[in-house]
Amino acid sequence: MTELAWALLQPSTLLVALVALALVATWLRWTAIAATLLTAFLAAVAAVVLLPVGEWLGAPLETRVAAAPLPPTADGIVVLGGAVEWRVTRERGRLSLNEAGERIAAAAALAQRYPDARVLVTGTFGDAFAADFRALPGDASLFFGPHFAGREVAYLGAARSTYEDALLALETAAPRAGETWLLVTSAGHMPRAHGTFRALGWTLLPVPVDFRTTGAPRLAPDWDVAATLAELDAWVREWGALAVYRRAGRLAD
Repeated sequence: MTELAWALLQPSTLLVALVALALVATWLRWTAIAATLLTAFLAAVAAVVLLPVGEWLGAPLETRVAAAPLPPTADGIVVLGGAVEWRVTRERGRLSLNEAGERIAAAAALAQRYPDARVLVTGTFGDAFAADFRALPGDASLFFGPHFAGREVAYLGAARSTYEDALLALETAAPRAGETWLLVTSAGHMPRAHGTFRALGWTLLPVPVDFRTTGAPRLAPDWDVAATLAELDAWVREWGALAVYRRAGRLAD
């Protein structure tokens, strides 16, 4: 139900609804209403193309939780899901990453930096990494090396939300007092993720990756309307999810 609500409320869907309503109004010969709806549609598209709306929405999220200085040692690394195209991975028999793939790349780099750290990957099952995170490479390997020999990597595929990510990671890791754990996720997702873990009583050092904004919005037309709308949808969704989590008491202030 939540996914349906997000799908209906995202900006791109609302723009399609404006066009659909304009067509209905035209069919009913409500000329003035149809003209108003089409004007609203064109104005919205022009704003998306001409103004850095995505930067305005995304930059505050990406800068809200600053990256922590990397410690000399770490006991564990939690990598949040959302970076693996699991259907493509399953059909092709090799790891396929999406636009958030920097999460996995950063996890591999951190695992190499901290050879004794446990690694927890949420939101996907281990069969997606059958050829990866191992000492010796296979034909389909992307991430491998001696630092993965005998390495403990836990895959928490049952998690389907950030809150479930945190619950399962906490249950699996069972961190002891004084342990140092790192949290890896996209910068725009970090405020919700970090706040959710803290609300459960577990404070991890944030390692934000996968930045989507420059942090310095500038007026420059972007004529790739589809990509711009997709970016806008993602930012609106994240702001909405942040509000829902805060209202539900799942975020630490």
